[in-house]
Amino acid sequence: MDSNIIFPELPTYTGVPTLAGLLSLAVTFLLPVIAALFMRTTWSPFARGLVLLAVAAVKVFLEAFLVAADAGVDFNFVTAAYTVVVQFTMAVVVHFGLLRGTDLQQAALRGGVVKGTPRHRSLE
Repeated sequence: MDSNIIFPELPTYTGVPTLAGLLSLAVTFLLPVIAALFMRTTWSPFARGLVLLAVAAVKVFLEAFLVAADAGVDFNFVTAAYTVVVQFTMAVVVHFGLLRGTDLQQAALRGGVVKGTPRHRSLE
């Protein structure tokens, strides 16, 4: 194993329960309730999904700020904002259904690419 690999310190990192990690999980669990505070019942499911994604993006940005403050390091606003914007954009693309109707989506919905029963070659 390469000893030069640097693992990110995430607040929800497995095996290391922290207050920040537990708070992150609690807020993530409550995200639909929090997002509902900013929605109207007449909005389409698509618009509600975008609001939920936006609230999740704000949560990630604030979480990055709190982790930096807790670690006593300077918060890099530009890098954090860029990362959140890229993640939000990817989530919106998936929400729009970029893969809708493609073979990849259909394979995922069917539970795999392989159809029928697998055949084994005999080792003769």
